[in-house]
Amino acid sequence: MVRGKKKTNILRLLEKLSRSKVVGQTLLEVEKLLRSTDISEQDVLRLYVSSKNSANRKIFAATPYSNRILLLPQCLRASGCQAPLDEEGYHCLGCGRCLIKEAKEEAETLGYKVFILAGGSMVEKVFNTTKPKACLGVACIKELVLGGFVSEKKKVFPYAVPLAKDGCLNTEVNLDELKTAIRLFTK
Repeated sequence: MVRGKKKTNILRLLEKLSRSKVVGQTLLEVEKLLRSTDISEQDVLRLYVSSKNSANRKIFAATPYSNRILLLPQCLRASGCQAPLDEEGYHCLGCGRCLIKEAKEEAETLGYKVFILAGGSMVEKVFNTTKPKACLGVACIKELVLGGFVSEKKKVFPYAVPLAKDGCLNTEVNLDELKTAIRLFTK
């Protein structure tokens, strides 16, 4: 872990690099290229998540289920959900009004620990308390990118399933895609 003066020096170097003409010009050219096409920020972020999944797939699949966690967003809950909330997130009551029950049961049967998070800020806390080797995250694309950074910082191998419909309320995930990701395994 980098501490004190060393951390400050690294941050100064990164800040200086971010202001450099080469990096600045490169970013401007990338932005110009994106503006001249119909490629959206969402498309770029999806490509990033997809490439991270490809890079992490073998290691994620080789991690025993018992060393994995599944992080689900609270926005998948049904309207009027009565699940209690505490410092570990929401606790599904299994009413079956949303797909959380089915996803949770699938993962827990294999040995995952499952968390229904009230927000992305809970990810690091869950990592600190559970110490997983791998994490399967479901969220909107921006949260998946941010969660990937936290995972890497904590040396947890992330794998991600983006929401099929996001927006913080009445969101959806492709349950078949999620179940396939849950079951990923190699010896």
